[in-house]
Amino acid sequence: MARAYSSFDHLVLSVCSGRGRGWRFVMVDALTVYVDDSGSDTKSAVVAAAFCVSTVERWQKLLKKWRKIASDADFDLADFHTTEFVACRRGEPCQQCQHGKTVNHPWKNWSDDKRKSVLIRMAKAIVENVEYGVGHAYTKADYDEHVLKSPARHVANEPIGDIYFTFAVQRCGGSLAEWRVAKSRMVPLKFVFDTASKREKKEIAEVFFGAANDRAQHANGIEQWFNPEEGVSYESRKQVHQLLTADMLAWATATMRAREMHGFRGRNLELYWLAKTFVPSTNIRLGYMAKDTLAQWEKDRLNEAAKSQSGISELRPDDDGAIEGSSFGDQSQAGSGEESKKAEEI
Repeated sequence: MARAYSSFDHLVLSVCSGRGRGWRFVMVDALTVYVDDSGSDTKSAVVAAAFCVSTVERWQKLLKKWRKIASDADFDLADFHTTEFVACRRGEPCQQCQHGKTVNHPWKNWSDDKRKSVLIRMAKAIVENVEYGVGHAYTKADYDEHVLKSPARHVANEPIGDIYFTFAVQRCGGSLAEWRVAKSRMVPLKFVFDTASKREKKEIAEVFFGAANDRAQHANGIEQWFNPEEGVSYESRKQVHQLLTADMLAWATATMRAREMHGFRGRNLELYWLAKTFVPSTNIRLGYMAKDTLAQWEKDRLNEAAKSQSGISELRPDDDGAIEGSSFGDQSQAGSGEESKKAEEI
């Protein structure tokens, strides 16, 4: 009988290539990057992606803390999902619970004090053990207008996919590349994505990792694409609980953008608890891309193309109000600064 897959198995695979074939151990401080998204369903107006990066040793420490938190609060990490946690509360059960679906949501009976304690303890464990975390979000409507359906898509110096999530992954990748240079963390990488469809896996391979086909790996000392020396895998968060760190960041980033669109109406307690934990930290970056940021990306791509090709308009006629100097070339400015302000206003 095949042995069940466990989080410990995955930790071993994070430092051994080939899933046991050869068992070649890599550098002790090789980094594992866990990737997740929020808002990929058709009903969501906002999409986000998040990366959480750390060494296997620090991932082990985080899991130990999380298991203690889960034991204290009497829930199973395999059942946890930020969206489901937020949507299911005392007196306001989620749609799954209302329709009698087989789900295990013990938090639906918790007081707000207990919910706050659990969520903040989990978030603090992320801050303490994740070397670097980043989330990027934007509205699907803004992406459609300024990226997907724009002529800039065809002249950009990076491949652009059809799936909303992919562009957010690319933005997180740019942030990760800058962090690696700034912190001198040019060590081997392993990427672990949450379970995805064949179409999503294909696009990630072709757009995020496939950029290596026609571009130098480094420009001005910064990686333009990643060589995942230790592999790329797709796993379930129910088994690989480290993915829940990226899930939490992606949810917070997407929700921040969505609530900003609607004046922060409705319940914001969970977002407030997470923002107050993540935003003051120096290793967790949450920021959304406003419409003018995406418009500036479009404008910059068209301007770059206009310098080298004829017949391409230099500016879109409706882009006069775009913010100058903001582009994805400088990932530190893409949505940054807004997270602190919004956290204070929630």
